[in-house]
Amino acid sequence: MGSRALCTPEVNPRLHTQVTGSGRPIVIQAPAWGPSSDYLRLTLAPLLKNVQVITFDPRNVGRSQSVGEDDAQATEKLVDDLEALRVDLGLKRFVLIGHSHGGFISMGYAVRHGRYLDGLVLLNTTLRHDIGADEAEIILSALETEPGRRDAVALFRETGGRLGTVENDLDLAQKMRRLLPVYFYDMEAMRRFSARARSARPPSSGALARVPKDLEPWVEDGLPSVDVPTLVITGAHDASTPPPASRYITDLIRGAQLEIFGHSGHHPWVEQPELFRRMLQAFFTGLDIDSGS
Repeated sequence: MGSRALCTPEVNPRLHTQVTGSGRPIVIQAPAWGPSSDYLRLTLAPLLKNVQVITFDPRNVGRSQSVGEDDAQATEKLVDDLEALRVDLGLKRFVLIGHSHGGFISMGYAVRHGRYLDGLVLLNTTLRHDIGADEAEIILSALETEPGRRDAVALFRETGGRLGTVENDLDLAQKMRRLLPVYFYDMEAMRRFSARARSARPPSSGALARVPKDLEPWVEDGLPSVDVPTLVITGAHDASTPPPASRYITDLIRGAQLEIFGHSGHHPWVEQPELFRRMLQAFFTGLDIDSGS
């Protein structure tokens, strides 16, 4: 598929955006706390066929514009950025896919602008950091029986999986690499992910410093009003956003479908790509969208 990069001149702040393929538009919302959208463009987007895939770096991340305000990464502002991007790209309707913190932003967008969504796919996300804490501890205890994961589990417990205070971009990148074994059930899949995402832009510690400590409650409060076909996917071995978090989201969104991948952690499309492709294809078929086979 062909690819083009653009910097949205009419969006303030300017967002570095990549558009790949053609067909029904699929926008992938990345987390806004540091990692660029490259990891999603390089590992998730290739699974989407016969559609137009749009990825973008959130404000203060990757190649997008820096914004200095202390509350620059507030969810309302990130939702406003996504809506401004939709307008700038001329999208009348689209499917929104959000991973991790990007899933939380996506839920916020569905609450505020759901009328523009044909569908919503939420990957390994949560509404509150405390949901599923007991199950997360069970997952961590199982992971730390493997010597190669013990340092990662110790750091995850020390920081609550939220990286804690970092000194600079390099420190953030090093902590993210140390934590990676917690985020994958299949270590070989983790190595594949690392190889595919090797060219990704470095993470931004400035973005991490501006993310609110707690996820804003207006998103949770507004979910029962969302009327968008929704697929919620998580991994059975995800300690960061454990299955109870996805069950809770599914209960709040009318008609939402939940799929728990039994051999995955925080990146199910990498660990179980064929199952992920089938689930997404079935969901898209219900929306009358052809994503390829």
